[in-house]
Amino acid sequence: MEDTMPEKRCILTATDMSDWAKFAEVRGAELTKHLGNAEMLLVNVQEQSGLDFYAMLMASQVLTQDLIRQEAEKTLAETARRLSEEKGITVTPIIRTGKVPNEIQALLEEKKASLLVIGAHGQGYHFMPIIGNIPAKLVQGSPCPVLIIRQEEIRPYKRVLIPIDFSEVSINQVTQSLPFIPEDSEIILMSVCESPCASRLRYANITVEILEEYRKKVKTEALEKINQLIEALDSPRNLQAQVEIGIPHQVILDYIRKYDIDLLVLGKHPRNRLEEYLVGSTVHYALNEAECDVMITTPA
Repeated sequence: MEDTMPEKRCILTATDMSDWAKFAEVRGAELTKHLGNAEMLLVNVQEQSGLDFYAMLMASQVLTQDLIRQEAEKTLAETARRLSEEKGITVTPIIRTGKVPNEIQALLEEKKASLLVIGAHGQGYHFMPIIGNIPAKLVQGSPCPVLIIRQEEIRPYKRVLIPIDFSEVSINQVTQSLPFIPEDSEIILMSVCESPCASRLRYANITVEILEEYRKKVKTEALEKINQLIEALDSPRNLQAQVEIGIPHQVILDYIRKYDIDLLVLGKHPRNRLEEYLVGSTVHYALNEAECDVMITTPA
């Protein structure tokens, strides 16, 4: 059962026109082409404080805020035209002035976007483990899935990892991400089961044999659940089941490195930003440490 999306899809790609943002621009164009009946919005948000700063730095009064905006519009329009010609798609450049997260989220809702594409690096697009950075705010508030581009090489996703916990969030991870994944990609649905600490269990007179038996049982049950989910999805895609034992974020990051994963798909749980910061989460670790692109899907 493939995910059903609006007939006309909209990919919103945010850019600060830095070198790192170019990777997001190209990926957004590639996905728009892949979807077929879709358009791409190429969005740049000029923060008022930034315009004031650049104007203040100029000794000449010739370069006003209006001229700065005009230059940005010209550059954005040229980029949109180039991507449109190269990929054979419709690319609409949009300039907004205001706070980056607020303006982008407003556009996502206004245009009913299917996906937000942003870069992991660049001016104002750094991923830092602190509250208040722009990507964290966009992930937190976006009404649609967010794709964070970390790879310089833009190639079709061949190996996709989707860690699941069998909640409704997990189902959304699969159904929301499938339209953006090439049909011939290998998609691994992984369950990571946390195991009790062996050293602590010794004090409870639990033997290594009993612990190993417990691990086997947990893995068998998780594997059955994944296969049931794959059967329920009734998808022609190449979906594979994988079960690992360990600390979720460590297992996921190791698997990405070992098996050359191109895309990691994670589900956003409905937790507030402060809780994410204080408690930490698999999403938080992946955003900061994963070496591949990361897609964050939304709760139902």
